Amino acid sequence: MSTAHRHVLSIITPGALALIALAAPAHASSTPLSSVSHTSQGCEAIDSYAPNAHEEHTVALVDGRAFAGEWDAKKRTIVWQDLSDNPGYPAHACDITISEQGNKAFIKTITRGGKVYETTCDTTGKDLKCGKRWTHLKPPTTGHRP
Repeated sequence: MSTAHRHVLSIITPGALALIALAAPAHASSTPLSSVSHTSQGCEAIDSYAPNAHEEHTVALVDGRAFAGEWDAKKRTIVWQDLSDNPGYPAHACDITISEQGNKAFIKTITRGGKVYETTCDTTGKDLKCGKRWTHLKPPTTGHRP
C-alpha cells in the first residue's frame, strides 16, 4: 500500500467508525416495536435519553403511531408501550422527542401541519409510566410557528 493510500485510509477510517457508532443504537434490540406495521409514511423517528448507565428511555414514531420504551437489561431489549391510544393523540404525527427532569419525562411530537403536542410520563429510575393526555402546545406569538 502506498503512502498516499495509507494517508487516505487514516483519514477515512476514523470518520467511518464515527458514522458506524452514530448509526448503531446504544442497546441493540432483537425485537421490533410491538407488532406495528412498518409501512413508511415518511415520518419515522426515534430519540433516547440515558442519564446514566442503568437507565435509558426511548421514544419512537412508526407508521404514525407513538411509542415510549424503557431499556430492559435482563431481556436486552426495549419494552414498548403505545402512546397513540392516549387521549388527544394528534393525527399526522411526523417527529417525536423525549427529555427528562426529575421524575418526569416530557414527550413531544410535531404533526405534518406543524402543530406541537406534548404528553408526560412518570419515571422512577428505569420505570416509565405513560398514560396521560396529549396537550396541544400553543404556537409562538411572533407569527413564526414550529
